[in-house]
Amino acid sequence: MSELPFGTVFSEQKGSAEPFPGFLLVDHGRTETADPRALAACYGQMTLRSVEFGLDHLNEPEAAFPALYLARHTFELYLKGLVPDWNERRDKKKSSPHHIDYLVDILRERLLPNYDEREVTALSDFLHQFAMLSPKSMEFRYRDGAVVSFGDAPLDDPEIWVDFIALRESLIKIFEALDNVWRLQTEDAL
Repeated sequence: MSELPFGTVFSEQKGSAEPFPGFLLVDHGRTETADPRALAACYGQMTLRSVEFGLDHLNEPEAAFPALYLARHTFELYLKGLVPDWNERRDKKKSSPHHIDYLVDILRERLLPNYDEREVTALSDFLHQFAMLSPKSMEFRYRDGAVVSFGDAPLDDPEIWVDFIALRESLIKIFEALDNVWRLQTEDAL
């Protein structure tokens, strides 16, 4: 019987000449040392891998949940990075720290002077759909996480089909666009 790895997952690196096959977490990942743009991009890549997993498992409805959760979380990371004063701009009486609808509106207003209005509108409409589908980023995390008001369009029906091929194509374009906007925003700030 081989040795179980459980005792070595969270352990000191022993100064081996081999590259360490993992990561050093400082303060258990609670520090703000992570590059927010790199973090959003990493989540974006994992989102796309989850979409591929969903496409490979179309007969298992639960296979959609990781991709939808990660897509929503990735949007939140990008939007908070693009609206760095997000917490001050948030109406704390009306929205939780995970709401993104107001961030979509702020980003839309910031993009309109510099980008094609049709593209900005399409992006903001799509992000608003995700904000409505998962208003607090609780949906798709576990079995009873979804709380959606079906009285609000575009979710006027408790059943909604999600085309994962269209989702993949949309996410690729959106993550690339948001990353480019963030890069340009950072360059302009220098």
